Amino acid sequence: PDPEPAAAPTATATASAPADDGGDVEGARLIALNMALNGQSREETDRYLAENFDLSDRQALLDEVYESVGG
Repeated sequence: PDPEPAAAPTATATASAPADDGGDVEGARLIALNMALNGQSREETDRYLAENFDLSDRQALLDEVYESVGG
């Protein structure tokens, strides 16, 4: 008999896997940069990050991102 193929990981299993803090910060930075480049206000980006990420210094990240895009 042929061996059964290994099951691929599900998206929910991958998404719910705990990430280290560095991954959270880098992911949040990437999302904030994308939002800033798309013209969303700092307040909208701040609200999104507050709801979706546990960041120790969200304001510093926002300062960095919005200064880099000139806004």
